[in-house]
This record gives sequence, structure tokens and C-alpha cells, in this order.
Amino acid sequence: MPDTDTSTHPIATRTTSIWLSQLLLAIVVVVVVLLVQSVSPETVDLWTFTVGVSLVVVLTGVALAVPWQRFPPVTVLSIPFLDILAVGIMTRETTVDFAFLWVFPVIWIATYFPLWATGIGLSGIGVMVLIEEAQREENAAGTLRLVVVTLSLTFIAISTHTASRQTRAFKRLLRREANRLSETLGRSKRQEREVSRVLGSVDVGVVRLSADGDIVEANLTYRELYDVAPLDPQLVARSVEYDDYQGRPLARADRPLVRSRAGEQFEDLRTWLFTADGSWRALSQTALRLPDDHDLAAGESLLVVHDITPMVSAERARDSLATRVSHELRNPLTTVLGYSDLVLEDESLDPKVRERIEAINSAAERMMRLANQILQSGRQARMTESAVTSTDLAAVVAESVESLAPTALGAGVVVDFAPSEGVIVRGDAFRLRQVGDNLLSNAIKYTPKGGRVLVDVHISETPTGQAGTSPPPSAVLRITDTGIGMEQDEVARVFEPYFRSAAAEQSTIVGTGLGMGIVQSLVTQHGGTVVVESSPGRGTTVTVQIPLDDSPAADEAGAFPPGLGAGASAEGGRRVS
Repeated sequence: MPDTDTSTHPIATRTTSIWLSQLLLAIVVVVVVLLVQSVSPETVDLWTFTVGVSLVVVLTGVALAVPWQRFPPVTVLSIPFLDILAVGIMTRETTVDFAFLWVFPVIWIATYFPLWATGIGLSGIGVMVLIEEAQREENAAGTLRLVVVTLSLTFIAISTHTASRQTRAFKRLLRREANRLSETLGRSKRQEREVSRVLGSVDVGVVRLSADGDIVEANLTYRELYDVAPLDPQLVARSVEYDDYQGRPLARADRPLVRSRAGEQFEDLRTWLFTADGSWRALSQTALRLPDDHDLAAGESLLVVHDITPMVSAERARDSLATRVSHELRNPLTTVLGYSDLVLEDESLDPKVRERIEAINSAAERMMRLANQILQSGRQARMTESAVTSTDLAAVVAESVESLAPTALGAGVVVDFAPSEGVIVRGDAFRLRQVGDNLLSNAIKYTPKGGRVLVDVHISETPTGQAGTSPPPSAVLRITDTGIGMEQDEVARVFEPYFRSAAAEQSTIVGTGLGMGIVQSLVTQHGGTVVVESSPGRGTTVTVQIPLDDSPAADEAGAFPPGLGAGASAEGGRRVS
């Protein structure tokens, strides 16, 4: 029976509650009948007992059959009132006292109806007890029974009614609080959707972080900028962050997202991003703490990423223009200064003419100093091409391994790094890093979850007894995976632009087919070679060979980078995921 208002008594689920209440009484009566048959068989033969039990059974059937929701709430009282009458009939002329059965209808009435209904039920019980005792011989036991039964049922009724009112009040309070919470939750969800919609529409990368450093949300601009998979919650970037244009890749601890997740705040942090399509993007990144608005954003922070590539390009164009203009000015100014100096050497020069030529010479010198200053500032601002130097190939590849470690971890691929010490080549460290990034990225990308990738850097061995005829030793970078592999006719086309194997096309792996062509071009520029060996379903091995650096500077560059062991094997190499 649902809660009711004491003034109007609405009963929302009336039928179900009537069934439960009446069935409980009927079950107890059935149990009593069975016990009476074994304890006091003569009671079963009394017509009053039979009529009372039959009336309870009939009332139970009526309670189950009548559609109570179609009748006014007060009609429900007919059932408990008739139950009181049925129990009273059962009690007459019996040696067994069934007065305890009145508890069931009394509790029912006291629970779901106002006090006046309870009073009517108790009055009816009192009248039936009084009539029964009046027909017996007068004795103190009868009077005591009347008092005890009436007082006991009255106490039970009042206690039940009070508890029921408190329960209904508490339920109404809980319902109101639940409605308020539902409204608040609905507003919060609407605000969350609005915030997500706004963040998704701006052209600035935004990452929202919780107080614990967990990633709450990242908008589409950030994911596209860093080439993050649409459903990746950890925002593993396929683009590589650098400290400067063609500079050094940022260590994991120095990356803006990692720093902001650690709680660090910074403003206008300039970094460079080398994207998967081979382009450079200049970024300005700011990490800031959100204000605490009544605990709604307690401890949350934002990482805001601005793509300032157009601005930087404009600055470069401006500096380049200034450099060209100042350079072009130097030639005519040099001519002016040269001829003015020659003219001033003539001692027969008229004093007034000399004065005018000296003025021209002084102005030309000022213009020359200004042109030199502009040219010098332009040289400092202009990004120079990376120099070809003695480079530790193992250290360069180690940077690629470290950078792609989160990608391997997310893909469930184990990468073993087995480098040797002193693998020094003469080359462009930035371009060699591109080679390592492309090859390792492909190996991880096309290796299923649970697979392995072995990265090996060593010096090739010269066959015994053939030192004079065989090629000199070279630096070797070998990357072997347990991925999907390729057919032999596909291996022959792997360096073609936009070519992808049939297995790659049929998979859901995204790719452009440009990476291997870029690798071949860069390795060729370093005087090296690239060999690809592959078998369908058994993986691919890519071997890059580059001439060693035989210059004196190679000995100084041979120090092995910290954290990498020389001569490590595949089993003992550096496992990064």
C-alpha cells in the first residue's frame, strides 16, 4: 500500500497492497486451522469457527478479484472491517482465544487510514468482546480480557499509525530531495553538454584535467593537432613534440600535457610539433587552474594549445624580407662609401664641396651600420638548417623508442631495444630521427596486440679473410616485428608513394603509404641502403645500413647515452612497454 495523505487518502498502488495484506491474514488463518485440527478438533466442528474462517477465505477471494483502482479509497475499508467481524465470529463459543488475529486488520487500518477509521475498527472489536463476555457468567477474568484486548490493540494501532505517518513524511522528504537532485543532475548534464559543444567548436586545442591529473575531456582541435585516436582516453599522440624547430624531441617529463597533469602551471610555453604528415607546427601552450565555483570545479585545470604557425611564419617572412633588404642595401652603400672616400682624398677639393661629400659619407656610414644591425638580427631570428655532424645512431634511435613508448603501450605491443655502443655515423640527427620514427611507428602500427618489436643498432661485421675485398663496416639499424607482413610482390613496391599492402588496406589501420618512401630518401641522402624482408602473417624486418663516421670527431662522439647498455641482446635489451 503506498503512502497516503491523511486528508484525501489517495492510494496509488491500492490493488497490490490489498492483496499483500489480505493474503497475509489468510495464510495465518489457514495455519491456525491446521493447528486447531490437531490440538482442539472439537473447535473445528463449531459453526462459528467455520463461518469465520469461511468469511476470511471469501474476503481474500474478493480482495484478489475486485479492481480496487476503480473505486474510491474509502471502499478499501470494507475488507479490514469485515476481517474484524470474521475474527470475532471465530472467537465466539470456542475454548481457544483467536483475539490475536485482530492485530492484522488493526495494523492494516492504522497504517493506511486516518485515526477515525482505526477508532471505528477498535470500537467494533470492543463491542464484540463485550457481547461475548456478557453472555458468559460474570467473572473478573472476562473483564480483564476485555480491558487487555482493547488496550493492547489500541496501543498497537496508535504506534503503527504514528510510525506510518513518520514513514510517509520521510518518504515525501526523500521524494522532494530526489526531485531536487534529479533537477540538479539534469542542469549539470546540460551544462556539461554545453561546455563540450563550445570546446568542440573553438579552433584552440583544450584539454580539461581533474584535480588528480586525470584527463576529463579533450576537444577535437587538440586530437587532430596531435593526431590522437578519436576514442583514446590517454591522448597518446602520434605527432612528436620538439623544443625548437628541427631541435631535440621533448622527454616525456618535459611534455606540456605531462607537466600539466602533474599540477604545474605555465603560460605561453613555446614548443614545436612534427606531425604525422611531415609538417611542422609552432605551438603556444598554457596550463591554468580553474577557479573553484562552489566546489563545482575544485582543483580542475585546463591545458590550452594555440597553433601559432601562421604568426611564426609571418615573423620568419618579415625577418627574411628585412635580411634581404638590408643585404641589398649594403652593395650600393659600399659603392657610395668607396667613391666618397676617394673624392675626400683629393687635397685640391673645394672646402664647400668637401663639406657636402663628408655629409654624404656620414649618412652612408649610418645607413651601413643600420643595414648591418638588421642583417645581424635577421640571422639570429632565422631558423638555420641542421648541420651534418658526428651522430650516435643508438642515441637517436633511443629517442624514437622513448617517444613511441606510449603508443606501443596503448597498442599492447612489447618493444625490445638492443643497442650497441659507439655506432657513430656522419649525418643529420634530425633526419635520422625521422627514419627511426617512421620505421618504429610502422612496426608498432601493423603488429597486433600481444606482439613484439625488436629494435637493434649495431656495427656490421666484416667477413673473416675478406678485409681487403669486402665493404667496410657500417652502422646497422634493424627493426623486426611480428605483425601482419606482406607478400613478396608487395615488398617490391613498398617504397612507392601511397602504396599500401592488401592486408593493410583491409584492416582498420590508418595510413598514407608515404613513410617508407621518406625513409628511403633520407637514408639515400646519408649514403645508406634500406632492405625490407617480409612474410604474410609472420612479420617484417627492415634493415638500414649507413656508413660509419671515420673522422676524428667520431671518437669524441662515441660516448654511449646514459641508461643504455652496450651490446645488449634482444632478451637483455631495453623493454619499453
